[in-house]
Amino acid sequence: MKFGNEDIYAIEVYHQPQDNNSFFMSGRMCIYLKNKMFGDIEEKYCHLFGPYDTFIKKIKYLDELEHDFNIKNDINIFKFLDEKLYILKEDDKRSIEQIRNDMKPFIKFDFMTNSGESFDRTKSFIYMDLNKKIHIMFETGKYNEKAKRFEDEEIICNVLDKEIFKNVTKDFISWYENIEKK
Repeated sequence: MKFGNEDIYAIEVYHQPQDNNSFFMSGRMCIYLKNKMFGDIEEKYCHLFGPYDTFIKKIKYLDELEHDFNIKNDINIFKFLDEKLYILKEDDKRSIEQIRNDMKPFIKFDFMTNSGESFDRTKSFIYMDLNKKIHIMFETGKYNEKAKRFEDEEIICNVLDKEIFKNVTKDFISWYENIEKK
């Protein structure tokens, strides 16, 4: 099932029922921006509750994502958020408590990072600018298991109308809730 337009913003998802009494619904999932995919649509039996829960929270608190980073472009905003949330410098002398406190203002901008197996080894961020446009940014690249790092990385950014984000996301949420009821 695909919701939205891959060139702007789309969610592709397939339910894969399991034989056991698994607590969470499972399946395959990815998200598209500018015809680029993040998430692994080939990864089977991924739990879908993490992405569902993330989408519920993003819709519920969408207005709280409004922010003026006062930074030139989305690639630099991606790098800024990545540094605030995921990159710890070797010489950092802060306590764990201080690091957590320093992250608090920025954690709301995290999008699907590790929200389910489909999004393992991905980083993505979301915010709304002062003109009420939604900015979604994600990093692509192949993970080299031997070297334990990403290669051929690229940061994809797209700006979309708030209503497009809400409508596509709500379509996914409705699909999830209908499947879960069965």
